[in-house]
Amino acid sequence: MTRPNCVMSLLEQQLFWKTIFEEKKFASQLPSLAANHVDGVTYDDLPKYGKVQIVVQAASSLGDNFMSDTFTIKVLPSNLMLRLAAYESRTHHHEMHMYLHFFSLLQGMHAGQQIPLDIPAIYYVNIEEIIPGETDGSGTCIVLEDLSTQGYCMSDKFGGADYRHCHLALTSLAHYHAMTMSAVRKWMDPSTDELSNLPESVKFLVKEKTVYEVSAVQIARDFSKKMIEFAQDVKRPDLAEWLTQLIDERLPEVILVDTVKSCGPMACILHGDFWNNNMLFKYADVEGKETESTASSSIPVSLKLIDFQMSRIGHPLTDILYFMNASAKPEVRERRMIRLLRHYYDTLTADLRLLGIPLDNCSLQDFLNEYKRRSLMGLFFGGLIMSMGLAKAVVSTMQQLDEEEQLKEPVNRTSEQVVKTDSEDFSGKSASFEETIKNMMASHKLSENPILTDRLLRLIIQVHTLNTSS
Repeated sequence: MTRPNCVMSLLEQQLFWKTIFEEKKFASQLPSLAANHVDGVTYDDLPKYGKVQIVVQAASSLGDNFMSDTFTIKVLPSNLMLRLAAYESRTHHHEMHMYLHFFSLLQGMHAGQQIPLDIPAIYYVNIEEIIPGETDGSGTCIVLEDLSTQGYCMSDKFGGADYRHCHLALTSLAHYHAMTMSAVRKWMDPSTDELSNLPESVKFLVKEKTVYEVSAVQIARDFSKKMIEFAQDVKRPDLAEWLTQLIDERLPEVILVDTVKSCGPMACILHGDFWNNNMLFKYADVEGKETESTASSSIPVSLKLIDFQMSRIGHPLTDILYFMNASAKPEVRERRMIRLLRHYYDTLTADLRLLGIPLDNCSLQDFLNEYKRRSLMGLFFGGLIMSMGLAKAVVSTMQQLDEEEQLKEPVNRTSEQVVKTDSEDFSGKSASFEETIKNMMASHKLSENPILTDRLLRLIIQVHTLNTSS
């Protein structure tokens, strides 16, 4: 996307995009720009900025980020089925609140502290509600800093994250968790363990439930059937029996929906969808690295976190297990998991000391014990994300389902129904989202992909061993 040939401050960037969207009605042009990748649009009647040309190029492909098509401008998915699921689950609305309100508040609270918050700058957001016969939500977007110009790119999702990538990812995550943990403690009423002192601008964190909080049980049940089928296909009836027992008899250990109280001194605001597709790495030895294939053998030196659509109150290990199970190379988890957990804990506690926050009630051993307790949850949800990211059949299924959705008769929703879904106490529940996940996973066997077969089997074995050994 071409902007004026000058260096602008963050405030100037925000004013520029506000002008583009509000004066030029840019949101209405997004669908064609995002879907067709044409030559873009040129404005030569903005005296303050001169001639401005905006060209959209895809920053990710179908299968990289299921809940959005990511450009310099991040929009709702062009895939109709996914767009409806994203809209009804309010994932983009939630992320907009995170960027507009939560992060600005967090940065203000910790101004002057030497703790980095590794996120891109936000320039503008635009929300377009879906109104039958009038708007389809395609104008909903978030304008973020273009990190590719600084050399940031996605890592290799097929081979998995090596030790260096995992070390850097957990370092950045520890910084983020430390700052949000500090905020949670400031906002918490110690007599009730409730976030009674939340500023108005971030009350969405407790008022709006994410897809995970509402749909986790059903998603876990649906995916467990695929995992049991997988264990049978790879001739491991012992693992199939164990997985069946987990869902039938130990579901509360698998599905943990946290509160401030249940997390104790470790309560923080999670990233919520922390895996390698939601972080961009910069590398030491190649300028402007752009491809996953070249990234796999290079040394990462910094990263940026993106996609905060599932952020919620929780325990740090939820993010850690999600990432390590979905993204790390199996040998890294098997040989260096404890070392990485210790590094995360040391980084977190060092940051908290800078913020004047003791962590006396959670020793390293307490943290490792909690890792084991939460490993079952990490197995199911990390395994799900790994499977969706690696199974090529998921992508073709998404395309096929979208074609089928386009042929359906339009759903006749009344204005009253539309208004209801936009109410302040919207629960976040989305039957469309649950059905989308189920459909995406239903058309193929997990054992069909040799890379996925190896990584998923080793993950199940590792968690099984952790929970059955004395």
